[in-house]
Amino acid sequence: MFFYVTFLLFTSVLGYGNYRLRIPNGDKVPDPCNPSKIWRGVGHLGADGGGARNPFGVDFEKHGKLWTRLCKLDSDGDGMTNGEELGDPRCVWAPGMVPPKAKKISHPGICEPWNSTSCQEKNKWLSCEERKLNCHGLEDPNVRNLTLKFPQRMLVPPRETNYFCMIFDIPSDRDYHLVATQPVIDNREVVHHVLAFGCDIADNQQIPSTPYPCAMLAHPNCLEIIATWTLGSAGECANPDVGFRLGKNGYKKVALQIHWNNPQELSSLMDASGLRLYYTPILRANDAGMLVVGQDFIQLNPQPADSPSVQVTSVCAAKCTKEMFKTPIYITAAINHMHYHGISQIISLYRNGSKVRDITNDLVYSYDSPIINTFNPPIEILPGDEIRTECNYRSPTDGDPVCFGDGTQNEMCYGFITYYPIHRLLRPWCTTRRSVESCQRHLPRFQNGPIDGCHWKRFLTEGKVTILPNILQRCYNENMTTLECSDTCIQAVKMVRQHKCLNGDIGGYIVMKLRLIAAGRLFLNAVDICDCSQRLDLGYCDRRIERALIGDQKYKYCTAESQSRKYDSRQNGGNVGQVIVDELESGSKSIHNQYTVFFVVVFCILLK
Repeated sequence: MFFYVTFLLFTSVLGYGNYRLRIPNGDKVPDPCNPSKIWRGVGHLGADGGGARNPFGVDFEKHGKLWTRLCKLDSDGDGMTNGEELGDPRCVWAPGMVPPKAKKISHPGICEPWNSTSCQEKNKWLSCEERKLNCHGLEDPNVRNLTLKFPQRMLVPPRETNYFCMIFDIPSDRDYHLVATQPVIDNREVVHHVLAFGCDIADNQQIPSTPYPCAMLAHPNCLEIIATWTLGSAGECANPDVGFRLGKNGYKKVALQIHWNNPQELSSLMDASGLRLYYTPILRANDAGMLVVGQDFIQLNPQPADSPSVQVTSVCAAKCTKEMFKTPIYITAAINHMHYHGISQIISLYRNGSKVRDITNDLVYSYDSPIINTFNPPIEILPGDEIRTECNYRSPTDGDPVCFGDGTQNEMCYGFITYYPIHRLLRPWCTTRRSVESCQRHLPRFQNGPIDGCHWKRFLTEGKVTILPNILQRCYNENMTTLECSDTCIQAVKMVRQHKCLNGDIGGYIVMKLRLIAAGRLFLNAVDICDCSQRLDLGYCDRRIERALIGDQKYKYCTAESQSRKYDSRQNGGNVGQVIVDELESGSKSIHNQYTVFFVVVFCILLK
């Protein structure tokens, strides 16, 4: 019976996903309670679908699920037709077409503004109250609190995805345990999630003193997540036997990271949200740590709406856990993390090749309503165990592939696992990029060894003075603005293309590193474009750079009748040629002599 019900739940979710394709902007309908969220079950009372229908869902079913019959109705009674609310005011849209409007979408089943006097009766089923944090530890009179917030309200940039960070000092007169966190939300329209990272930063190390734009990690020395809040969560409460150590012998600095989601790219939004940390000088029995597992590469190609789900997997291998901790660890909590294409996610524990149990099992995953799994008694993990992560996604139906990334329009496949006792030498990430394991790149025992025959560290180190400069000097003009595929360039390209570090999954990792710098992008363009007989074995998401794709001029070059063997490098990825010139021009030295200094700096950065 359990598996039968599970099957019904799973197929129902897929069905609701298909229904969204029958209305314009069905995957972009905002939650009136928090417009930074998406109301995925457009026709249902619950934001994630399933259960009873809202007024729009009732009309959807009544009129045969046909948009032509729904468009001119005002299902929620707020004075706007369904077409006006969903971006098709003239009712001309049909399934498969691009909607006439994609911005300023509103909910056709909820009277808006949702809290206005005229809408109260129509919305009496709607609740916008936040969940309450239930944490007995906060009743202890010894517990203190500290609120981490930006010093003043900040203007949210007019782009969809924004990450901003700030580093704060923590009381360090003695040791403390962090035992709970609560969100302090100023503007619910834009705040999507808030994280706190523990930082190992020396007192004499300079750090930003004001909020700054950041990405997935707040700072290179702030690697461990010690607190999380995301939509649908009331906060976190640590297991009574554990706490994250702060203060004298713990983290003396904490980085706050706020993710603002501004899908309408408004320029007038302000926010001053943060986290309240609850900590105590009465130390608990164990120091807690956070382990991140999952996959660092995702590419979801467009598929028909009725296509099977796409599965992405990752393994924190036995050799990794055996090296990462020498004694057992105990899991007290775990949470899955995907974005809006996510359907289900499971994290499982294996021992000697046999499954022990599931750690998480979201058969129906909801990005906006995360499930925090807590364990009492904790789950024991032994050195040499495997932790396997499986994420399942619905594919996009049109447009470009969906890639791994920070934004909600991208995808992720991670699990955040709270454990004890903390292993200070344990790097808190045990992920893979395709099949390339992070432990092979970062643990001292493995990091100097080859991966799939590629001595990757040596490749990056030697590349600073050999491989990249050789290609750039042979294949570009002196100003680095024109790719000149001369015979000597083509010969050099053919040789470097055979290198094991530019092929297979490890090749994808190396390319990812090179894409981060202008010189690396020029190198990759030359290697991919100048040899017309083949191209780099890369997918769309490996090639994607800002405003372009690596090698997107190959077809133009290789089929040109004139075969001029030249093209303007500034057409690919922005004015990268000029960036190289600007980076290299430092006085009277020749451009070739300056390569060495530049690449030493670049590859020091890459090796971190």
